[in-house]
Amino acid sequence: MKKGILSLIILSIFVLCIFFLQIIIKYPYIGITVDQNQMGQFEVTDVVANGAGKQMGIKNGDIILSIDDKNPTEHLSVTKYGLIEKVHSIKTVRNGIVFTIDFGSHFFYKEQFIFHIVLPILFFCISLITSLFLIKTYEINQKVKFILIMLLQLQGMSYVVGAASARTELVAQFFSIICLLLLPLLLLHFFYLYFLKYDIQIVSIYFVKKLYLTTFSVLVITLIFWSATLSETLYSFTRIFVLFMFVLNACSCLYFFGRGFFRYWKSFYSSLFKIINGGIFASFLPFAVLYAIPTIIFKQGLISGEVAFLFTYFLPLTFVYLVSSNRFLDINFYIKRIYYYAILSLAPSLLLVIVGSTLIHNISVLKWVQIFVVVYLFFILVFYIKEELDYRFRSNLFSEKYNLQSSIYQFVAFLSREKNKKVIEQYFVNEIKAILSLKNIALLEYDKEVDSLILINGDTWDYERELLHTHLSLFFGKNFFGELQTLNTISYLIVAENKKKLTVLVLGRKKNFTAFNLDEKEWLKTISYYMNVSYQNLQMIEDLIEELENIKTKDDAPSWVLKMLFNIEEKERKRLSIDLHDSALQDQLLLYRKLSGILEKYNFDSIAKQELDFINEGLLDVIHEIRETCNELMPPFLKETGIVGSLENLFKKVQLRTNLVIDFVADRNFVYSISDEITLALYRVVQELMNNAEKHSNASKVSIYLTSEYDHIILKYKDDGEGMAGESAPAFNGRLGIYGIRERVRSVNGNIEFSNLKDSSGLQIVIEIPLDKENPIIIVG
Repeated sequence: MKKGILSLIILSIFVLCIFFLQIIIKYPYIGITVDQNQMGQFEVTDVVANGAGKQMGIKNGDIILSIDDKNPTEHLSVTKYGLIEKVHSIKTVRNGIVFTIDFGSHFFYKEQFIFHIVLPILFFCISLITSLFLIKTYEINQKVKFILIMLLQLQGMSYVVGAASARTELVAQFFSIICLLLLPLLLLHFFYLYFLKYDIQIVSIYFVKKLYLTTFSVLVITLIFWSATLSETLYSFTRIFVLFMFVLNACSCLYFFGRGFFRYWKSFYSSLFKIINGGIFASFLPFAVLYAIPTIIFKQGLISGEVAFLFTYFLPLTFVYLVSSNRFLDINFYIKRIYYYAILSLAPSLLLVIVGSTLIHNISVLKWVQIFVVVYLFFILVFYIKEELDYRFRSNLFSEKYNLQSSIYQFVAFLSREKNKKVIEQYFVNEIKAILSLKNIALLEYDKEVDSLILINGDTWDYERELLHTHLSLFFGKNFFGELQTLNTISYLIVAENKKKLTVLVLGRKKNFTAFNLDEKEWLKTISYYMNVSYQNLQMIEDLIEELENIKTKDDAPSWVLKMLFNIEEKERKRLSIDLHDSALQDQLLLYRKLSGILEKYNFDSIAKQELDFINEGLLDVIHEIRETCNELMPPFLKETGIVGSLENLFKKVQLRTNLVIDFVADRNFVYSISDEITLALYRVVQELMNNAEKHSNASKVSIYLTSEYDHIILKYKDDGEGMAGESAPAFNGRLGIYGIRERVRSVNGNIEFSNLKDSSGLQIVIEIPLDKENPIIIVG
């Protein structure tokens, strides 16, 4: 849809809002319901709390004598709706006393100024500015943009229309029904289009069309009814019916988005659905539960329509945030906090209302329900504000707790740079003793096999050592790690544990004789956990060093050691390649360009020019060699092209610089996704075989065949070179390249066989590498 059409729609809505605002300013909201009594007089039956009639002292039972100096029967709002609206003055009688009330002079002193003028203008301006911004700058699908802007405009207009509709303005009443019915429907349509870009269908477009058809049918019927003279009963029925349709449309939104959330709650779109559902609940639920449904059932809302409708402004905030933000809030955190505070606020709110209803008897049940809602929301807000203030001023309010947290950060930083076990134990003991102001502390080691308890760090003092010894022996393996246990004058906790030994931290009394509080217990548990992790890491390092020492005495290293060493080697190759490319190569290119520029700019004698050209060509050769070295150190596009494509590129380069004839055949079914580790291992093996054929075996022809079985990759190599000196692979141990090939294959749990060809001229190698079970071969025929 073109910008001109959207601008025309916005302009039309703007003109309508100006029209409705002048009605709001001209006439105050009276809020008086009247009915004819047996004597034919118009008697006041209800006075709305936030209306001008209530503020001017009108009460139930007052008799209306005239409206704007005319008979009440001549006033349209009285005869059509049973309401007194769009008036400037009325004359009433109460207990024989006649009162004349002028509403115009007191209008701006009432709360209507805020709810009927200030807030409607504010929200309409926000919606207008946002819509213009979307038209001008934001690039989204045209249908999505149209629905979004219509939604924003109806949302901005709805408050203005609502205030004018309360004054029985017929046009405003019709547009208020349009806003009320279309808001949830447009919302559903907007998110239907919005989710199409994620290939998610939250609702059928046919259902959306049926809702549109039903809604427009209701609007047409309402327009027909209201264009005629309605009775008060029919007017009330129409109002209730419209509220019912709003609740139905809102429930449709909640159902489809709730269903979408449960369908995708474990996917990437979980946060997206939580934000949408949170925005819909915050927008529609208060209006539906606190105003629409009570009005349908009890003819009166728990809160006023103006206040209830304020919640719907969470709606534009939600979808404007969605279409304009690339990062979502951690909605889980906010939902959990609100849920927690909602439960926490329930008891004090109920208690306050129950006590109040016991002491005060002249307030209706409905009023107490309203008070409960206000108090309940107030408590939730107070708890949330308290948490924010606690966070912002925690260093002043909770200095002790803050120090405990700070000490953990310092301890973790210390562990990251220290590897000596004794030094770590000393720091651990000293930190706890200083932070908790302990008189004594000890770190003990209990050996289950020899039943001994040894001090490894800390203080020696007179305490129930035998009792602790007995307790540890009886409850070995049954103590909870990090949980503080108490034995008479001492406390202890388990810091580390294995099948044979326990490391126990024993705590004496505090210097101020106080018990450990909850924060200190949690701090002890946390710092003990980090200490336990440190023990485990140190033990793993010791075990690794011990195993590496044992490997020195063996002929063959295990595959995991080879894998680790080759990974280290590849990282160094990568680092060296990057260093060469970013330093030496760039310097050579700079010198080459400068020299080429000098040769073009200046005229040299023939001998000098010949020498400079020779240097220039030499620099170009060096640049080429460095690039080739970088490519050999770190094969380019290995992951992108796969093993077959990478080998084909390698063979092309080898054939350019040598006289080798290379016959490479990859089985036609060899179209797999194999691990990067196996791909790199195969590439390095073939690379080394090419070096061996070129530099050592004097081969002129090389054949390589790559195939696979269900769970193995097979590579067969043949050349017509000198072959092996003996009958077995150990004869090649003297050649570092061949030995490296064998170890490289072993690092990926593969097998390799070396053999001479039958005529003893040439070498044959067969390599088999098993694939991971989690990543089987996918054969494409």
